[in-house]
Amino acid sequence: MKSTRHIGVSFCNGHIQLAEIEQGKKKAVTVLAEAQTSIDLVQAGVHLSADHPQVATLAGELGDLIKRNRVSARAISFALPAEPVFINIVPLSTTLKGQSLNDYLQWELKQYFPDAGPKDFILDSHSLPSSEKDSKPGFIVGVRRGMVTFLQKVTSDLKLDLQIIDVDHLCTEKTLSYNYPEISGHQVALFCLRMTGMIASVVHNGEVIDYRWYPVQVPADCAKTVNTYLKQLKQLEGVKPPDAVFLYGLGVAPETVKQIRTETDTQTIVINSLRKLPLTGKVYQQFTKESNRFAPAIGLGLRTS
Repeated sequence: MKSTRHIGVSFCNGHIQLAEIEQGKKKAVTVLAEAQTSIDLVQAGVHLSADHPQVATLAGELGDLIKRNRVSARAISFALPAEPVFINIVPLSTTLKGQSLNDYLQWELKQYFPDAGPKDFILDSHSLPSSEKDSKPGFIVGVRRGMVTFLQKVTSDLKLDLQIIDVDHLCTEKTLSYNYPEISGHQVALFCLRMTGMIASVVHNGEVIDYRWYPVQVPADCAKTVNTYLKQLKQLEGVKPPDAVFLYGLGVAPETVKQIRTETDTQTIVINSLRKLPLTGKVYQQFTKESNRFAPAIGLGLRTS
């Protein structure tokens, strides 16, 4: 089997994270790299477009990172921070298909963005497991079209091939499932620690089945927030208490992990994004120790197989 390489790019805490994944008989990480960026996708997301002046800025920053680390892949994917993306879980009638489904998604979006036009967002949805026959809970994900065209132009300027644009937290599920195959058949809680708060979800059988956003202080409120979320899960149909809690994102101090374990009486683990992935290139040792913040970028590289 001929091997191929893919680049995953994510954005966290004012930095770009880049992971190059080699896909062949075995998967491996060939590059992990990080650099400061002057692009704030959270604040600028509403205004981005293909002709935005910061296209050249991001293309330059990424191009320098790629050249400096001798990245050879030609395929690239981007994980967007969740803040500028519309994500919601709503009941979806099983009869909704095609245009009727799209019309409903547009209506749902307008409840939150009343001034949005039908072409302002690219929308997608998928149903979540449920015993209900007529209506199932479903994810709605909406990305501003300007953000997509912005990244398309960046990719074009870099002379690369764009593969996937997704949300960083949803990309991380792939990293989690690949590196911790023992969670298959179990429900686990996945938390992202960010400067703006915490994202919480449940992962079951390789799928995110719940999603919440908590605008809290990190790390001060981490243990309390995790405990609150686990209590809220008990009220959801078909969601069992998670067997473990996984963390990634900002640097997770051992004291924070200990506080969560004590508060929740649940096994708490900081994701090791390289647990089952060998390194075949030279990687800065600190990145291997803090590989959890590369989880979205690595997840993208794993998905493009």
